[in-house]
Amino acid sequence: MQELNLIHLEMMDAYLHNLSRLNKSEHTIRNYRADLIKFFTWIEFHEHSKLSKTNGEMIGRYKEFLSNGGPIFKEAVRNPQIAFLFWFKILFSKTLFKKRSERSALLFQTPMSVSSRRRHLSSLKNFFQYLKEVNEDTSEKFSKNPVKSKIHAISLKDIDVTPTKMLSKEQFQIIEHKTFRTKERLMLYLLYYGGLRLSELCYLKISNFDQTAKIITFTRKGGSIHTLVIQKEDLIFKNLNFYLEKNRFVTDFLFQNKEGRPYSLKTFYNQIMKIIERAEVTPGISPHSFRKACATNLYIKTLDLLYVRDYLNHSDAKVTQTYIDKATLSKKTRRYH
Repeated sequence: MQELNLIHLEMMDAYLHNLSRLNKSEHTIRNYRADLIKFFTWIEFHEHSKLSKTNGEMIGRYKEFLSNGGPIFKEAVRNPQIAFLFWFKILFSKTLFKKRSERSALLFQTPMSVSSRRRHLSSLKNFFQYLKEVNEDTSEKFSKNPVKSKIHAISLKDIDVTPTKMLSKEQFQIIEHKTFRTKERLMLYLLYYGGLRLSELCYLKISNFDQTAKIITFTRKGGSIHTLVIQKEDLIFKNLNFYLEKNRFVTDFLFQNKEGRPYSLKTFYNQIMKIIERAEVTPGISPHSFRKACATNLYIKTLDLLYVRDYLNHSDAKVTQTYIDKATLSKKTRRYH
């Protein structure tokens, strides 16, 4: 870390500060930091280059490095003003000559899986996009994002990706029927009808809910502010009000611990999995299955992909398409024939 270029580290610190300002979780920021440190180490000590010189070819080589693994060495740097001293010592010590040719390993990368490489390169893509936006009015150094095309070039294999299992309406009804606590019902409704991610549920606040308009305005993944006209608003706000009446709140977070801090992502995941397991539905259902069900059901209802895209707050409709379960859609289509 101390060996790295200070300008690169300053860029990283500014970027991570921006992520914090956008309400990114500490866990996410730590991951970004680790990914960037690894890339800085590679580009400085393996490529002997700077961030501003990064291009698609370099990113291609970095992708191969992540895929194949291997060490990154730090070469010894000699001061020419005292080179004669080393020459003098070499004459009298063969051991010193051996030390002169040694290299110290700064990092050893184990081969990454396809999905891990995509996640890692996605971190770099977002970082270079940030550099592009903050420098577009003052410099052309980061006018192009060198990572963007390289991510899509990584083909995902079936063994690396386990598709999210679809939660059917019948399965949700069983889960709902076996859930009695208002807090748990509210969680399920926000996931199933609102399509919220668990990370968004963690930081949801009481003040995000507009009781008059029956809408929710909150921070989505990526930091954007989203106003959601949620489905089943009467059901959700009815449970919300009952939940607020029966509980004492230290802070503004909707789901908080005794100290008033929001539940962690791990805590939320475990709670939802307990609810699913208690209902004894088909194995393989996960918290993300609720978001997939929301997308699929909403598309069947509206037949409007762009509406579903905006509802889930996706930046690209191609991502939304992956959330729509083809098997469920096919069954629904057959009923009309």
